[in-house]
Parts: sequence; structure tokens; C-alpha cells
Amino acid sequence: MGDRSRAMNRNFEEIAAGTLAEALDKLKAAGGVPDDFEPKIVIERPKNPDFGDFGCALPMLMCKATRTAPAICGRNLMDKIQAPPGIFDEISFAPPGYINFRVSPTAWFEGLQAVCDIPDVGHGQKVLLEFVSANPTGPLHAGHARGAVLGDIVARLMKVAGYEVETEYLLNDVGNQMAMLGLSIFYRGRQALGLASEVDFPENGYRGDYIREIAARFVSGQEGRDFCAASYPEGAGRDDNPAVRFAAGLLTEEIRKTLDCLAIRFDHWFSERSLHDSGRVAFLVNRLLESGAAYRTDDGAILFSMEGDEDGEDRVVVRGNGVPTYFAADIAYHDEKARRGYDRLINIWGADHHGYIPRVRAAMGALGHSPSMLDVILVQMVTLTRNGEVVPMGKRLGRFVTLQDLVDEVGADAVRFIYIMRRADAQMEFDLELAKQKTMDNPVYYVQYGHARVASIVRKATGMGYQVPSFSPDLLSSLTLPEELALVKDLCRFPGIVAQSAANCEPHHVCFFLMELCKGFHSYYTKYKSSERVVSDDRDKTLARLYLVSRIKSVLGYGLGLLGVTAPEEMRCEGTDVES
Repeated sequence: MGDRSRAMNRNFEEIAAGTLAEALDKLKAAGGVPDDFEPKIVIERPKNPDFGDFGCALPMLMCKATRTAPAICGRNLMDKIQAPPGIFDEISFAPPGYINFRVSPTAWFEGLQAVCDIPDVGHGQKVLLEFVSANPTGPLHAGHARGAVLGDIVARLMKVAGYEVETEYLLNDVGNQMAMLGLSIFYRGRQALGLASEVDFPENGYRGDYIREIAARFVSGQEGRDFCAASYPEGAGRDDNPAVRFAAGLLTEEIRKTLDCLAIRFDHWFSERSLHDSGRVAFLVNRLLESGAAYRTDDGAILFSMEGDEDGEDRVVVRGNGVPTYFAADIAYHDEKARRGYDRLINIWGADHHGYIPRVRAAMGALGHSPSMLDVILVQMVTLTRNGEVVPMGKRLGRFVTLQDLVDEVGADAVRFIYIMRRADAQMEFDLELAKQKTMDNPVYYVQYGHARVASIVRKATGMGYQVPSFSPDLLSSLTLPEELALVKDLCRFPGIVAQSAANCEPHHVCFFLMELCKGFHSYYTKYKSSERVVSDDRDKTLARLYLVSRIKSVLGYGLGLLGVTAPEEMRCEGTDVES
């Protein structure tokens, strides 16, 4: 395969980085740079396009290792650079210490053939991605949407970038919250049977209407009536009884259906209770005691030693009454996941779990696993607003917007797109009214409209007898407008954006890219619609622009697909008289 073909299937930033790495190796061989100098070669896009398409401050790093001025380091590096043929029009040094690269228009244009070919950065790495994992104590609410959408889109991106990804939902179906669910069903069932009043309901019980509905279904059967007519179980039965099992089963099925409405489907559903029933939790607690990683206190509690941790506080694994904590189950769960043969475990947790990360990693290390195999993405809270007012949320009091209600109101596309518009660790506001608008102010509508517009152009051209041409270098000569070359450059960035977003688990970059691509296209289309239309009487220009527009359509469609958002062929934007 020739150099030109390799460029077509590679990221230009990678080619620039590789060119500099080869030059640096030559300098090392010549004794111009110490052998132990191993810098990270970072390729950036200059804010000023006059400097070129890409730049690197490697000479600035070299000056510290060689104790010479950046300009001298830059000249020495330039002397060793051997540019791959047909890729760069210019490679130059710019003070105080930058190497700049200008890609040839021909190379950019040839790159359009591979704008949907995502680089393999995963190399088959096996990944287990666990997310949502909400307790089956109620319907998923709007706050769960962010982690759900993030996890699903990260999995999609990683799969196309060469990772072997499986997804998992951990059902937290044991413990105090499940006991409270059962107790809430018990008392609502007793009320339905006329055996209790509102004053009998537990103060910390779940008060949503869904509890009354489940309780009514529960006592419609003989088992439920008999259960609610007796006393609520104590001990092990407090979180494992007919009321708990009945309610958890219904709520789990509802969770599945809600996620299905967002096109989120898990490869595995893992029950936390199975870890207790199999004896795995107790077995690992004893193993930690035997190894000295955990110890028993005078009151009979078992603590995991966090020696060396920042807060220095040892963590309770088993309470003095012999009841394991959630931490004990998490230790067993992560041990179980690590034993399945994955290279990497990724968890998506709420930001309030930040302090939980070091203790889980420490426990994995104590059990012989590499703590570094666990990555945790922390997700900040989302505030729902309507007409500028915050929508109150409170699960215990039963005041919340369910995820199903959110999808029903604004649509799955808006939920998926808007929830990943910001970094996971940044707080965000979800404007319910904006999400429903069919205007260019709505970000998901803005990108979908861009896809519909280019689809409309292709349809119009087809109706005039044109067909989207296959790639030909000759088409480039008809793309003379600066905005056209800018669009070509943006399109060629897409594979690298997707690959980097997958590697860093940051899908918001894909979201931003699609919005910027649409912004560039809308601006180009509007500026030249009266003078340099895509479809015109000039056959050569029409074919060249039609090929460019088809590539924009491919990238927008593929990008929206990666986000799990539909790419409509036809739309009408409110407030305009333009139909795409």
C-alpha cells in the first residue's frame, strides 16, 4: 500500500506525530538528543490558520533535555524530518519553538473517502461497562437518564473503535432499600384491605402512587392478602419476602421497558442477591480476614483496612450484628467481574460516589486483582427546568419526573442528544420546553435538520438527473471556495474525534463535532445559495459539491447513529419557510 493510501486511512495528526517521532529518533541516533528523552508528542490545531493545519511544541520540550535554545532544537529537528510524499504542502518552524504542518488540499480531499472509517484504538481490549444499576425500588427517574445515555453511547463508540464491549446492569436487590420497598408495599396492601390507616405508614417509606398500584395488584392475589394480613418479617426475611419479590419483579420489568424506549439494552443483568445466596460475599470476607486486609473489632464488626488511603478511615464490611454492608457486596461483585476475563472494568456512578472509588480499588488489590483495571466515570446531577423554573424531585416523597415521562414528553432523540452535550463531570440543566421545540435553537433538531437539508439537496439533484459521483481527484478542482475546503477538513477530523471519544469515554466531543459541522454547512449553504448553489447549471461544480454534500450526509447520519439518534431525511423547521 502506498503512502497516499495510508494517509487516506490514517489520521493526519497521527501522520504528523509519526513524522516528528521518526525525526527525533534520528537525532537520538546522531547523539543530538539524550536516549532517555521520551516526550509525549502532542499535535494541536493552531488557532490562527496562517500557521498551518497542525502544530507541535516539541522543540520547546527538547530545549530542556538538550540545554539549547528552542530555535536551535527546532532547526535540528527540521533537518531530520523526512515528510511522507503527497501529504504535506509545507512543514515549517515557527518561533519560539513550534513545528507546523500544512496538509495539501489533495490529501484532505482524498481523506473524504474514509470519513466513516474509525481507527482501531481498542485493539480487541475486552471491556465490561456497568451503568444505571438503580435499585428496583421505583421507576427510573429523569436523573437516571444521564448515566443511562452516557453508558450506552460510550459502549457504541468503543465498539466501532475496536473494543470488545459488554454492558451490564447490577440489580441492587438486597439490603435496607429493598426492605423498605417491601415494608411500603406491605402497609399499602394493608390499607387496601382495610387493616391499616395512613398514620401506620413508615416515615421513610416510598410514597409514590406507583407503590399503591403495586400493592393493589399484590393483594389482588391470595398470597398477597395472606402476607399483608400477617406481621412483616424480621431478620433475613425483611428484604426477601413475597412483597419484595413481587414489587422488585414488576419494577425491574418496568425499568427494562423504559430503557428499551431509549434503545438501551444490556448484555447482562446481574443480581446482587446471587452473591449472598451463593456464599460468595461471606467467603471473600473470610479471605480478607485471613490475609490481614480486614480485621474484627471488639464489637464483632469486620472492617477493611484502608491504610495509606487519603482519609485513613477503615471501612465497615460486616456490621456488629453480622449483617454485611453494601461495600461487602461490592467487593464480591468486582471480584466476580474481574474473574470473567475482562481487561478493563468501567463503572458509571453518580458524583456522590467519588470517595467510594479508592476503597473498591483497594479491595480489588487485596484480592489479587489489578486496581488499575477499574475505571470509574462520575456523573454530575441534572436539573430539570420548565419555563425557567426548577422541577422538584424527591423519590422518597414520590415527587419526580420518571424517565418514561421524560421520553414521552420530549422524545428519545432529545433525551439522548441533550444529555451528552456536556462532560459527565459537569453539572447540567435540561430545559424541557427547549427540548420540544422544532427550531434551530433546539440542538438535536439543529443537527437533524442539517442531515435533512443535505438529504434534500441530494434528492433535488437526483430529480434533475444527477447522481452522486464516485470519488475522483478531478472533483477537487471545482471546489474553490474557502468554506468548501474548511468543510473537507472538518469531515476528515471525524474518525479521530470518534476514536478519541471512545478511548476517553467522552462522547460529548462527537456531539460538539456534529453541531459544528452543521454550523459550517448551514453558513456555507446560506451564504452562497444565490450565487454558488450546490446544484446549478455548472455540471462540474454540481458534481463536486454533490460529492461533498454526500460526505456531509454520511458523517451526520453515521454520527447521529452512534449517538442512537435518528437521522431524518425530511423535516420542516418552525419559523422558516425552508423545507428540507
